[in-house]
Amino acid sequence: MGRLEFGLGLFIGSLSLGWWLGRRGVLTETRANRLIHTVTVRLSPVVVGLSFWRLEFSGWAPWLVPLAGVALALSTLLPAWWYARLARLNDPQTGSFLTCAVFSNVGFLGALVAFAVAGEAGYGMSTLFLLLFSPCFYAVGFALARRFGRVSHERSSGAWYTDELRLYPLAGLAVGVALSLAHVPRPAVCEWLNQALIPVVTALMLISLGSHIRVVPLSRQEQQAAAVMCAIKFWYTPLVGWGLVRLLGLTGLSRFTVELQSAMPVAVSPLMLPMMFGLNRRMTNALWVVTNTAALAWLWIYLPLIRHGLP
Repeated sequence: MGRLEFGLGLFIGSLSLGWWLGRRGVLTETRANRLIHTVTVRLSPVVVGLSFWRLEFSGWAPWLVPLAGVALALSTLLPAWWYARLARLNDPQTGSFLTCAVFSNVGFLGALVAFAVAGEAGYGMSTLFLLLFSPCFYAVGFALARRFGRVSHERSSGAWYTDELRLYPLAGLAVGVALSLAHVPRPAVCEWLNQALIPVVTALMLISLGSHIRVVPLSRQEQQAAAVMCAIKFWYTPLVGWGLVRLLGLTGLSRFTVELQSAMPVAVSPLMLPMMFGLNRRMTNALWVVTNTAALAWLWIYLPLIRHGLP
């Protein structure tokens, strides 16, 4: 529990520090983007590579994890679309609600909690869960944003997936998997190195992203939408995740990863879509803030239910 408290404290503290630095004008948008670029290109490939080197890839179970991630994401479209029609949200609001429903905070909060509970192996399996997140985001997320947004953007093609911000971490992943499959012994020094790098990399990314957060009073419509989004993220998708785990026959760390990531709040990535496509920025921001705040309390109830079977 001490490691979990440290992980959640790191998540809250880093976002809060980034928000404060952004409000003070110290961490401008240019500086925040530069920091994200540096961490992604220089540090993330090392962390991902060392984590995957630590994993055991015998059998099909680990490779079913990213497929379960896509199935979980797409399963949210039905209840999200139903609510958007019922609440008579306008197009930009609908686009914000759908994209927030589809994409969950599995890369920062989810991976950090997995690291706190299961160490490097948990972090690595969470990274594997994320394997198809980026292509899904650029294919499905951008398509939804274009459909319901008011502004188009010339950089809205899926070609972003091929830039260096995606290729460097994927290269680290490929190297780590290759070393694991080749049964190359991992030096002992790599364990303490990655144990230090994972929280540092996560904190730097969260500080950068925290500078973009806006905390404003919510309208009644936004409060209702946030309550429904909490029901989707913390009730509906965990049930879907439970069903997928049993359907695919996942056990151990693979099972834990799918069940944990199925209960994550709104992801950070939808926050950029209103600026690019003219979705409703207030709605997206409200859904992110409320669900990520609620998740910190929800995890204390949910984690004891899914930790069984872990070493």
